Amino acid sequence: MEELNSSSDEAIFYDAVSKADFDQANNSNIETLKNPDLEIAQLEFWLRLPEFLDDESKRNKLLECITKNNMAPYYQHEMRDANSKALQSFEDEIEYACIHSGAIDIKQAYLNKANYLSKIGDKENTIKTLSQAYANTVDFGSKLDNVFHCIRIGLFFSDLPLIRSNLLRCEDLIEEGADWHHRNCFRIYQGLHAIATRDFSTSCELFTSSIETFVCTEVISFDQFIKYTVLSAMIILNRSDLKKKIISNPDVLQAMHCNNSLKEFVFTFYHSEYKKFYQALAEVEADMKRDMLLYPHYRFYVREMKIKACDQLLSSYISLKISYMADQFGVSEDYVEDDISHFIASKRLNYKIDKISGQIVNVRSHGRAGMFENLIKQGDLLINRIDKLSRIIDI
Repeated sequence: MEELNSSSDEAIFYDAVSKADFDQANNSNIETLKNPDLEIAQLEFWLRLPEFLDDESKRNKLLECITKNNMAPYYQHEMRDANSKALQSFEDEIEYACIHSGAIDIKQAYLNKANYLSKIGDKENTIKTLSQAYANTVDFGSKLDNVFHCIRIGLFFSDLPLIRSNLLRCEDLIEEGADWHHRNCFRIYQGLHAIATRDFSTSCELFTSSIETFVCTEVISFDQFIKYTVLSAMIILNRSDLKKKIISNPDVLQAMHCNNSLKEFVFTFYHSEYKKFYQALAEVEADMKRDMLLYPHYRFYVREMKIKACDQLLSSYISLKISYMADQFGVSEDYVEDDISHFIASKRLNYKIDKISGQIVNVRSHGRAGMFENLIKQGDLLINRIDKLSRIIDI
């Protein structure tokens, strides 16, 4: 094969490759539903973790995504020229629409530019262009799609104020009138914001009520949605609600069939198999560390699930030997004593540790006994007063 020896040949070759990549990026922009693609942000997040610093497969995949989508802010040196040419064509389209067309075509021209800016990761200009498109939008559905795009930008860049402000805009539009599709999508976006802000109670309520109507695949997959739903439900719901909303739900069971660690996490807790539950919790912790939404909360989540499991076991007994509890959880006695001591000190568990007998004592059972004794005492006083009153009336 003949080599490229001249700078002229190299320029021609580069232009040809750039044109092919640009055409492919345009076609991908039409076909994809994910915009911006949060998987790219997830890859970039993984590569910042110590265990993935030298992971060449993930690094190559990220570079492939950046190159394929012409993401200038991520890879300016390679993509600046291609981006400039593309943006100029969008500006020409907008200018033509403003002169020769109506509001619908103007809106679409701005959206085309916004979609491209979003795809290459230009946050500020995407928001600005979406705002210009919004100003030329009339129907509520298109307005909500516009605001949803702003929320996805916020999720992509972990910009919580941007997400929050656009959720408020959505609420106003929903109140004015929206179809069931946009209402269901709005609940998913609210739930994702709740996950990001550690409001598991809200995310649990929103996600468990949206399982049968989930349609928001432009932001997360159904399997990922089920994972967030299950994790939210596990930390919030009691046993009966967990059985009703998660364990007995066929859609959840089908999705968990492909996620064995999540399945073990749910069923070992429900069936009080604490040794297996702790093993499953360790796997869930590892998975949370690799999720950009869950990573800031994994320590809190693991701690709360430990408290919930300990309370579930201890609440069934007046007292329980530390050695027995350690055996049930598959850990050392020192580990159990240290954990329970911290939970008691932070007033998360209402028990006390008797070091002499090596037992954990249920304080609540003594509290109930005291309440019963107090009730009997108050009852005796009441009977005596009624007795005195009856004698006075007789006189």
